[in-house]
Amino acid sequence: MQLNVVENLSEIVEYDTPYLPIRTRQSKLSYFNNRSASCHWHIDLEFILILDGAMNYFVNGENYLLQKGEGIFVNSNRLHYGYSYKDEDCSFLVMLLNPSLLVRNPYIESKYIKPFLQDSNSDAIVFHEGIPWQSEALRFIHALYETCHHQEDGYELVALSQFDLLFLHLYRNTVAQHGFHTEHSKDITAIKKMLAFIQIHYGENISLQDISTVGAVCRSKCCRLFKVSLKKTPIDYLTHFRIQKSIELMTNNSLNITDVSIACGFNSSTYFAEVFKKIMGVSPTEYRQILSK
Repeated sequence: MQLNVVENLSEIVEYDTPYLPIRTRQSKLSYFNNRSASCHWHIDLEFILILDGAMNYFVNGENYLLQKGEGIFVNSNRLHYGYSYKDEDCSFLVMLLNPSLLVRNPYIESKYIKPFLQDSNSDAIVFHEGIPWQSEALRFIHALYETCHHQEDGYELVALSQFDLLFLHLYRNTVAQHGFHTEHSKDITAIKKMLAFIQIHYGENISLQDISTVGAVCRSKCCRLFKVSLKKTPIDYLTHFRIQKSIELMTNNSLNITDVSIACGFNSSTYFAEVFKKIMGVSPTEYRQILSK
């Protein structure tokens, strides 16, 4: 399983219905390749609730450890993804809500919504049961998730009112208390550009220098940004991304292993097979046989 992420790293979000821009899902990290989602962003506000296990979560250059009973809010247009903690599985609820649901008139939008969406101190908020206002936020999120997931008659109106109350709760405990800051991180801009470059050109012969040039940083800073943000070197990230793409191509039985390896930027099918087995634990041929069963 992988998210539908396009070349600029934005996710194409499929909502639960065509009438209300809300998505609710229960998922596990084991549903994703290597127990890691693709790094991405979207306009929607995202809420994650941990049901069992633990998960690492990256948001705009910061990494958070989420454990059972905890949750996290990810603000609009922030680069983010979840990945395994100690290579363990994690089950969780995820809910995406488009901020257009909050817009009533220009006054409301300018006074409450835009400041919160643009607040650099509210890129992400982790919710703990032991902190009263965060515990209350968890209850708001649970209630809204249940409303949207079960879709009982009239749920749309209930969901809108619950979302308003949840947003107000977040606003009161962040921007209303501390003001809002719009510091723009050059490092986040650089990593977005470099990741987008890899997603577009992964099938080509690209080097560390090529990646760092796109981000307008030196090679050492490029490596440091990838290590901090993604826990991988740029070349490791490129290699893992190529393997993810190869898995998608192997569902096409008209392509042989050599075709797949070339399309994904590997110099030889032998090297591709070696890297694939190291990452996936089986050879490309064995993996394709698993897919066919």
